[in-house]
Amino acid sequence: MTGTLPRMLLNFCILTIIFSCNQTPDPKGKNIQNPPNISLLINQGKKYQAAHIDSLLPIAEKLMLTAKTTANKTALVYGELFTSHYYWQSGSHQKSMEAAVKCLADAEKWNIKEAYPEIYLIMGNLHKENANYKMAFDAQEKGLNWAKIQHDTASIISLLNLRAMFIHTYRLLNGDQSHIDTSINIQLATLKMAESNIKYERLRIPLYDNISQYYLNNKDYNKAIYYGEKGATTALKFNQQRSLTYSYSWLGEAYYFKGDKPRGLDYLNKALSIALLLKQPYREMELYEHFYDCYYSSGDYKAALSAIMRSHKLRDSLQVSVNEKQISELEIKYGSAKKDKEIAFMSHSGEVKNRQIILILAGSLLFLIFSVILVLQYRILYRDNSLIKKSNVEKDQALENIAYIQAHELRKPVASIMGLINLIKATDYEVDKEAITKLEEASKELDTKIRSIITQVETD
Repeated sequence: MTGTLPRMLLNFCILTIIFSCNQTPDPKGKNIQNPPNISLLINQGKKYQAAHIDSLLPIAEKLMLTAKTTANKTALVYGELFTSHYYWQSGSHQKSMEAAVKCLADAEKWNIKEAYPEIYLIMGNLHKENANYKMAFDAQEKGLNWAKIQHDTASIISLLNLRAMFIHTYRLLNGDQSHIDTSINIQLATLKMAESNIKYERLRIPLYDNISQYYLNNKDYNKAIYYGEKGATTALKFNQQRSLTYSYSWLGEAYYFKGDKPRGLDYLNKALSIALLLKQPYREMELYEHFYDCYYSSGDYKAALSAIMRSHKLRDSLQVSVNEKQISELEIKYGSAKKDKEIAFMSHSGEVKNRQIILILAGSLLFLIFSVILVLQYRILYRDNSLIKKSNVEKDQALENIAYIQAHELRKPVASIMGLINLIKATDYEVDKEAITKLEEASKELDTKIRSIITQVETD
């Protein structure tokens, strides 16, 4: 008896702990190491993003096919990311946002955190190009936070530059001159970061372009030309054709406003040719607006009217105003659905946690009761050996005293505990504060009685 009971008690406790602490494995899991061909496709896609978008879509399709055949989730997420980027550069903003939202959902589902900064960068640009600066800043901030968490310096540079660009263009769009334009400080600090290491050289291109635009808008044409030329040189070095359209457009306007109109128009026409070659309708629309600014400033109203009409025609074909509402609704719907899932998950987790608490508590109470019985039996057997040497009368009296205590004084707290457990079961394992308090009080009372029994056994 003395050998079997401890083993039974030990097995019971082990089973109780395993059952109560058992957790469903997290289905999320990122691919620890991607096959070489997937990493190669992802790197190729990143190079094509600011160069030849026609080459980007086949890369996205290859990644999606690889994901389908190998179940590699990183390939899936980056395939969706490049698809979103392709639609964004092609002017299909609604399709781009749909792909970006799906990409974000899959990145969260499969824990592909390294893709977060770039996903939010695309979302921020889409909102900005559709004049929704509130959501643009929100997406940029989320991307920057993730980049900082992952110590992703390249993404930090890109997203800080994006923030500076948003600040500057928002002030221009709204004519806000009441606050100091802090974008140049962010851009120059970020450029210093990008110039600290040669591996960030390609990331300097948009910084040169945005700094050039800042000085152009502030009529410091010499500085605008200086940074515009640095941007153009670096863009040519890395074959970043889309970026080159920005360098050339700022150089064109700077030279035009400075008085060298032929040279200015030459740069603007070069930028337009590249945009047409790359099939970038949104850039075409923007460039015609730059032509309008130049012609209007010199009093060539006929050419200015022709340029702005072309810009408006492209804007209508791109459905910018319609996209603004639809794109915002897409991300809001995604955010709402995500919150609903989180609430449902939290509710389920709460129920599971409550049941685990009850199981642990019940197991602990049973363990305590069995421990008391084991201790009492051990004490009784020990005392029996001593009492054999004494009178049988004294032994019988001691046993009767213990039996009385077990039959009367222990029953009350044990009955309270069992009653509370039945009550918890009746309420589908929902535990409130009052029930836990009463369980604690009953346990303390039981502990007190047990200590009393042990004291009496030791003193008898």
